[in-house]
Amino acid sequence: MGQTSNLSALFSPRSVAVLGATAEVGRVGYNILASLIYGGFTGEIYPVHPRLTELQGLKVYPSLREVPAAPDLAVIALNERATVAALEECGRCGVRAAVCLAGGFKETGPAGAQLEAELVAVARRFGIALVGPNTLGMINTCANLYATFYPLRLAGGGVSLISQSGGMGLTMLYKAVDQGLGINKFVVVGNRSVLDVADYLAYLGDDPGTRAIGLFLEGVDEARQLVQLAGRINRVKPVVVYKAGEGEAAAYAALTHTGSMVGSHRLYLDACRQYGLYTVNNADQVITALKAVTTAPLAHGTRVAVVTHTAGPGIVLVDRLTAGGAVFPPFSPETETAVKKVMGENPPVVIKNPLDAAGTGLSPDVIGELTAVVQADPAFDLVLVVFCLHPNWPFPSRQLAALAGVKPLVACYISTLAGIREEQDVLAAAGVPVYNSLEEAACAADALMWFGKGGN
Repeated sequence: MGQTSNLSALFSPRSVAVLGATAEVGRVGYNILASLIYGGFTGEIYPVHPRLTELQGLKVYPSLREVPAAPDLAVIALNERATVAALEECGRCGVRAAVCLAGGFKETGPAGAQLEAELVAVARRFGIALVGPNTLGMINTCANLYATFYPLRLAGGGVSLISQSGGMGLTMLYKAVDQGLGINKFVVVGNRSVLDVADYLAYLGDDPGTRAIGLFLEGVDEARQLVQLAGRINRVKPVVVYKAGEGEAAAYAALTHTGSMVGSHRLYLDACRQYGLYTVNNADQVITALKAVTTAPLAHGTRVAVVTHTAGPGIVLVDRLTAGGAVFPPFSPETETAVKKVMGENPPVVIKNPLDAAGTGLSPDVIGELTAVVQADPAFDLVLVVFCLHPNWPFPSRQLAALAGVKPLVACYISTLAGIREEQDVLAAAGVPVYNSLEEAACAADALMWFGKGGN
């Protein structure tokens, strides 16, 4: 593990200095400062530049030594050689944490590796908690801290993300926005020269604001120790893992991206499963699973029922979920009787699981009543409801929200994202995750069952 004693200064600083702040809109230094301001950071912000006096409405200081008080955090937006000197100055001025954005270190070869060794030596000498180098930065929505060069404002929530890639980190963040999922903390680890993935994971494992954690990994040096740590945390809060680098070409790409040796993809996945971690195949599934486990109660078994007004999606969900170990028991005689009471004694469909209510099910009240009947059947641990967007048949969100909490409900509204925007808010507040694709709904249900049975 790396230098961890100053992680509180990293994630919750009272003041931030930006070294390399500039007036040029296309430069990283400009956008770091813009990000801090746009994100609403309420502490002191100290732009540092030797020749400027004002930037984006803030006073500029000619050097870090001229700043009125030592900032808790410095964000260094300079080239790789200047970064080492700047970190030295940070240490001499009492800065406790730093984000080093520049690339050009060990991922580029021996000369870069030597330069990174110098950076590490400085950080260790002064006890600086250092993110990067070669990083997009980090976010803590609880502190309105957006120390990245992509200005953002995110809804707060209980999910925290660790990524070895800036682009993959942004992929997860933007998917979270689409899914209406709130973010707590976010960090792109870059080259992991001082702080490694395990350091951030341990911090988030103890963080009261973090309810679940998503990881995007390329490769780490001590994979088994990381997985064991994640497994311990996973007993308290869910950990979802997306591991890249399955083929040789991807392994080489990772090495030249963040200097990471990928290791055996299959061994990684086997180890994750051994320690109860939920592994997924893409960044979208990270967010899909995290949304499910932070919205709905966990399922206490693998028995699933589907309620819909269109048969095809039910067949697809059976395919997807049985592959992961789910089962679809038949309805009890009592449930069949109750379904007929809702639909009429001679419904134009076969009463079975998945339940296709056909035209009768176009009414949100009918879908709500059928869901309540199926949910009450003790043969089921989780219920999936599928409904298609239509201008004259409203989604059954109010009806499903009234049923939330008895056992896990997952809604799949076949729609555009814009079409379910308001529904997401209503259902999330009630404890029902909603998705607009069958694949996402299946992933969500699978995650609820995986974590509900203890991750095995």
